[in-house]
Amino acid sequence: MISVQLRIQDSVARIDDSNPRALIGRDTAVCSLASTAASVSRRHAEVMLYEGHLWIRDLGSSNGTWINGHPVGGQAVAVKPGDVIYIGQMPLGAEWTADSGGGGKTQMVMEIPAQLRQLMEQHRQQSMAAPAQPAAAPAAPGGSLGLGGKVAPVPRELAYRRQGSNNNGSLLVALKQDTFANDSTIDGYLEFTAMDDETIASVTIELVEYHRKHQKSGHVWDRMLVRQGPWKSRKGDIIPMPFQLRVPSGTSVSGRDTWWELRGYVDINWAVDVEAVVPINMRNLDLERIRDALGGLDLRISDLESRPLGQRHEGSFEPPAQWAAALGIKSIDLVIEYLGANVQVSMKVDKSALLKADRRVHFVFELAKLRTAPLAEISVHFRHYIDELMAMK
Repeated sequence: MISVQLRIQDSVARIDDSNPRALIGRDTAVCSLASTAASVSRRHAEVMLYEGHLWIRDLGSSNGTWINGHPVGGQAVAVKPGDVIYIGQMPLGAEWTADSGGGGKTQMVMEIPAQLRQLMEQHRQQSMAAPAQPAAAPAAPGGSLGLGGKVAPVPRELAYRRQGSNNNGSLLVALKQDTFANDSTIDGYLEFTAMDDETIASVTIELVEYHRKHQKSGHVWDRMLVRQGPWKSRKGDIIPMPFQLRVPSGTSVSGRDTWWELRGYVDINWAVDVEAVVPINMRNLDLERIRDALGGLDLRISDLESRPLGQRHEGSFEPPAQWAAALGIKSIDLVIEYLGANVQVSMKVDKSALLKADRRVHFVFELAKLRTAPLAEISVHFRHYIDELMAMK
C-alpha cells in the first residue's frame, strides 16, 4: 500500500490509499496539515495520491506553492523524493514508507534562496494587483453564462438550494435533486455575489461523508476547484459557476450513523471566507439489488449498516422458518465488501446447540454483472450459496 507522511512546521499527516487527500492551510477546521505562518493561506494547497504517485496543486494562494523553485498552479504537479517544496515560505516535507517502493524523502530546506524569495515576492505582488474580473454576463436563454462559455441553469430552475453569507458576500449552492447514488455524478451550480470589493483566492466545492465512528471533520471523497484566483471582485458582482463531483463506487448509505453534504467555499484574501453547506442523501444501488434478490427468496435483510468510508457493509437476514427450527438459528450474518471491480459477499451462521462450529461461505460478484443481470438470476446465485452454507457439516 502506498503511504506518504507529510510535515509542515509541527503538523504531521499521513495519506494512503484509504485517505488519499490532504488540505494544507491555516484553516484548522478542514486542513489536516495546518500552519500558523502568515505566508500560508487559509486553504493554500492540496496534496493527493493518484495512480501510485504523489501530486500537489495550489488553491489560489497569495504566496504560491513552489517545487524546486518553480511555481505550482491549479493544475496538479507530481512530487518525487528529493524535491524541495515550499508552501508560501514554509517548507513541506514528504516521506514515503518503505513498502511504497523503497522509501525516500523530499528535502526540508529551511533557508529560502534569495532568488526564490524574490520570485515569491513578485508572485505576491501580482496576486494583489490582479486585474478586476468583469461582472457576470447577462442571462442567456435557458440559463446564465458559466465558466468556459457553458450555459448553466439559473437557481430558480433547480429545486434544492442552500446559501451561506457574511458581510463579504454570499454563496448559493443549487441542485436539481437532493438524493444521489453510488458511481454517479453530481451536477450542480454555484453563484457567488460580492458584498464588497475583495480579492478572491479560489472557489471550491467538496463532497463530504460523515460517520459517527470516523473523524469529526468528515471524509472528502471529491473536490473541485471551480474557479482559480486570485482575482478582484467588485461590490455587486455576480459570478455563476457550474460544477461536477463524482460519487465513489461503494458509498455508505445515509442513515442514523452516516450523513453526507456538499461544502462550497469562497476563499477571500485578508477577509472572512464565505461557506455554504448543503445536506444530501446517498443511496447504494448495488445493496438495493442484493436486498431485492434476497427478497425474491423470501429472505429479509435487517440492519444493513455501512462502515466508515463505505466499501464494507454488514447486516443479517432471517432464514426460512424450517431452517431456523431444524438448526436452531435465528439469523445469518451478511458482509458485503467492495474489492475493486468486484463485490465479495460473505455469509456466516454462528454455531448453536445443533451446530458444532460456525459455518461460513464467500463468493464474488463482478460489479458489472451485478448491476445488469436480472434479479431472478442474482436470486438463484444466492440460493446456491445459501444451500451450500446449510449443507456444511
